Amino acid sequence: MHSRSLRWLVLLILVGVLGQPSVPPLPARAEPLFADPAFAARWEYVDRPVAAGVTERSWIWGPAPLSGALTERYQESPQRARLVQYFDKGRMELTRPAGDPSSPWYVTGGLLTRELVSGTIQLGDELFLNAGSGARIPIAGDPDNPFPTYADLATVVDRTQPDRTGQAATSWLTPEGWRERSEAASDPGVALVRYVSYTGPVGTPVGYNIPQVFWAFMTQPGLVWQDGAPTLVDPLFDWLFVLGYPIADPFWVQVRLRGEPTWVLVQPFERRILTYTPSNPPGWQVEMGNIGQHYWRWRYQLTPTVRVHPSAGYFGMQPGTRAVFASSSRLDETWLVSGPNRSFIAGSELVVREELRGSSRWITYWAVTENGIALCGWERFTRAGTFIETVVFWPALRLFGAGDLIEGTVRETSVTYLSTRVTAHTLALRVQVDEQTLVSTPYGVVPAWRLTVQSSDPPTLVLSYLNSTLWFSPNLGIIQWTTNQYAAQLREFTAPS
Repeated sequence: MHSRSLRWLVLLILVGVLGQPSVPPLPARAEPLFADPAFAARWEYVDRPVAAGVTERSWIWGPAPLSGALTERYQESPQRARLVQYFDKGRMELTRPAGDPSSPWYVTGGLLTRELVSGTIQLGDELFLNAGSGARIPIAGDPDNPFPTYADLATVVDRTQPDRTGQAATSWLTPEGWRERSEAASDPGVALVRYVSYTGPVGTPVGYNIPQVFWAFMTQPGLVWQDGAPTLVDPLFDWLFVLGYPIADPFWVQVRLRGEPTWVLVQPFERRILTYTPSNPPGWQVEMGNIGQHYWRWRYQLTPTVRVHPSAGYFGMQPGTRAVFASSSRLDETWLVSGPNRSFIAGSELVVREELRGSSRWITYWAVTENGIALCGWERFTRAGTFIETVVFWPALRLFGAGDLIEGTVRETSVTYLSTRVTAHTLALRVQVDEQTLVSTPYGVVPAWRLTVQSSDPPTLVLSYLNSTLWFSPNLGIIQWTTNQYAAQLREFTAPS
């Protein structure tokens, strides 16, 4: 009997068994809720039957949203930010909300495997933030498995393979390199049954082999939730939409699973990772890795959620503030404070300061918390609005807090500097409180602290006041700063009414 005929026979048997199944209502769902009706529809279609207990199979997205509604930077989206939501198994994205909601690609899934392996965060169709290296997060098994991590796959992916249809997946990846697990050939599920070829990331043809267990999972029929009831469809999902293309051949790893050494067959795809664990119960032997959970942790573990603290005014960072500086270049600098912004670091409220200087327009993003003020990064444009770069600090670069303003205090901080223009690297910042003094401003003589700020990066990479002597005064913020080649002094300050 042909395989498709056999599949439909199975479906007909299921229909006979199920009849009109009595579907229990879903349990009351705690926060977070779905970020958009289109996201809810995607989840309901494939995962509601699993959540309702009317079918026994592994999750496509997960039992519920992992995060709430988030906005992340994306150059081609309105206001350069798109709506996203994380699930255990992936991320849903609404990049072009003005598109056709009936299109199967209206909601997309991120290329999370590629980002985690390469250590690049996609901020636009052709714009990437360089994180330096891949994520040191295990791809399978218990969370403390030392190997393999996504970073370990950098030498595995995007290396085209010959067509091995009819052979078995017996390659074994170890920390020392490749070995053969010849006994795996006795498992009929690891027979290589499909060869998928496509144009690779550098424009040349590539191809990879897919074993029977994964191909059966990718093309399986099953119950979906449609028109208010469970409905049998074939196939269950569009594998290219959910997984993307394969980016390596399958390979075995030995990991700890619930504390026990366990063999797992792994295959990376652009969006997800598939795993086959023969020792798992039926229905759960093939699963999608928790890549959504892994990616969310990797991208945001160093930038925890913050809210704008009432002390923003103390640092001269109250939204609505305008400051003008007379400078040695004979061109005034203007700083305009706004916010809060929730898309530069998703989930956080950041104060935004637009700094106009010379031919450049800097948009700097600040976390103002009870511990003080920290620089999260910036976006730089020409005055005409042409994008130049994005910089993000992992974690935020803390400058100082009110409690640090004691003569002789020295604060030294090291963070990772991520940029769309240069390689990720460590940036060290040293802030020394030299003295408390009096400084003349248009508003009279005010008390101020003189700070020496030294950055390990050259002035061409960082803001000028990160390598300067500056004077800080409560409620006015920075009122003067000088470098070897530049000086600026507050000329006008307008606080929000």
